[in-house]
Order: sequence, then structure tokens, then C-alpha cells
Amino acid sequence: MIRAVADLAWQPKLAIRGGEGPAASADLLKAGDMDGVLGAGLTRLEPGSSVGEHAHPNTEELYLVVSGHGTGVLDGQRFPMGPGDCFLTKAGHSHGIQNDGNEPLIFFGLLTRQA
Repeated sequence: MIRAVADLAWQPKLAIRGGEGPAASADLLKAGDMDGVLGAGLTRLEPGSSVGEHAHPNTEELYLVVSGHGTGVLDGQRFPMGPGDCFLTKAGHSHGIQNDGNEPLIFFGLLTRQA
């Protein structure tokens, strides 16, 4: 399976998971494409936009910032993020991310079943 960034279909989003502002997402993997993976893709948050903090009762998710800068949230704790920074949300915890920079923030998200 090959996925070229140039071929991705970006879907507009608004207020992801109770967050704010415009965004877009593109799927790289869907459920069934890879064992244990429920989904993987890129999300682009415009300046001022966010993914609202939300719980993961039975799944785990990794966020990896590809470009831009923002603030990550893990169980209510806020921390700066930039290219190459990542964090993992284990089952039973919550997370979100906000673009508080002046350029789009693009991150890779990987959602898996609880181990």
C-alpha cells in the first residue's frame, strides 16, 4: 500500500471534538488496513483552531507535529509543541491540541486499539 501526500483527499472540518475553528483532515490508513490500527492520518489546524480535549476510554492515540507550533493537552496539562514533538494518550486518559501559532499546524495522528 502506498499513500502519496499529493494524492490525499483533504476533508474540511470544523470544531473537531468540541474544539474551535476550521481544520482539515486526510486519511492515510483506515480500520482494517493494518492490524491493531483503527486509523491514521494528517490533520491541519488553521491558526486559532483546536481539537478539543476528549477522552480515550478504550483506545490509544499518538499525535506527532509535522509542521507549525501549538499547545498540546494531556489530562489537562498544557505544553508547547513544534515539529517533531509527539505525545501518546493511553486508554483512560484525555488529550487535545491547539494551534496558537501564526501558520497552519499539521500533525499526524495514529489511533489504535487498547493493548
